[in-house]
Amino acid sequence: MIWDFHGLLIAGESNDERLLAHWAESYASLPNTTGQPELVVSLDIAATLPPPPARTPAFQADGFLAYYLDGPNVIANLPGFAYLEIELATGRSHAHCTEAVLTTYGILDDLIAIALSPHLRRRGWYPVHAFAAAWQGQGILLVGDQGAGKTTTGLALLTAGWQLLANDAPLLHAGGILSYPGQLAAWPRTWRQFPETAALAGMADVSEAAKISVAPAAIRPDIWLAEAPLAAILFPQIEKRPDHTLEPLGPAETLRRLLPHTLENWDRALIPAHLRFLRQLAELTPGYLLHLGQDLAAIAPLLRPLCLTSS
Repeated sequence: MIWDFHGLLIAGESNDERLLAHWAESYASLPNTTGQPELVVSLDIAATLPPPPARTPAFQADGFLAYYLDGPNVIANLPGFAYLEIELATGRSHAHCTEAVLTTYGILDDLIAIALSPHLRRRGWYPVHAFAAAWQGQGILLVGDQGAGKTTTGLALLTAGWQLLANDAPLLHAGGILSYPGQLAAWPRTWRQFPETAALAGMADVSEAAKISVAPAAIRPDIWLAEAPLAAILFPQIEKRPDHTLEPLGPAETLRRLLPHTLENWDRALIPAHLRFLRQLAELTPGYLLHLGQDLAAIAPLLRPLCLTSS
């Protein structure tokens, strides 16, 4: 399979049809194409994984994902899931994977993103852990850790007519935001909070511990937007309050809050350029704390002026 990703041709390969089917589903918003791919990601199911290098990793995230530098190559080791080799010079990445990547929520999509991210950064496209949506062609970022309210806030916008740029990993670049494909995932109770999406929860129990993933086009066929200028950077936080409020942040605080969600500490060669880009972004783009209240229908009216001011 070859996809046209903002003019960059990406090929996905695997020895497992189930993995390819999941990948095709996640990338359904991208056009398929032919031609010579510039990036090739191969993810093969294997009976066993190679052992990690017998040395201290260059960086270890959350005590789990470990990065090892190997000359021009990078090894990303996800114990129990995958052993990924990234060739920075050739644009190729190859992973040995266990069956667990097919049965554990989010791992396969994360693995694909890990394989692509170093190559994208070298093109000036910087992934950020955020929800990105747009109103009248102007984009905003919802940045934060799991549980901060990004998805619920994002769904409140999408069901109010906003367009989607990315559910989890939009790309920041000099022109603003580039979309990144993927499904929308939320708890059954979250889908049921909106009349427009309640049916997507199906018959799932509200207390069910598994998220439900759906194609964004199930909400609205024209929901995707390929790219947009960046109008504002928001950091949502759920609070017990009657209404939603925006608290302006200065550039230094915006940068401080943004860094953990986009900077890769192992990729030292790219850190200076990445930091320069983020500093400029924080200087030019308004940042806000979004204090979330209870009325989901009031979120979109609060945030629309941020986009209209920038248009």
